[in-house]
Amino acid sequence: MEPTEEQYLIINALDTLDLLQNGFYDESTGDWYIQTPSPVLPISIIQHDGEVVPTNWRSDL
Repeated sequence: MEPTEEQYLIINALDTLDLLQNGFYDESTGDWYIQTPSPVLPISIIQHDGEVVPTNWRSDL
């Protein structure tokens, strides 16, 4: 599965603002995991539709 344009836009925005500390793309699920300095979403998932959610919102993790 390839990353979506929405995921790339968010990754590029976070990187441009120097807010992306770490990240990797999971090809099996199509989710992009990110680590940011945000106290609200320190480790999150960028889903296919571009929605950013905390990792504990995924029931299959």
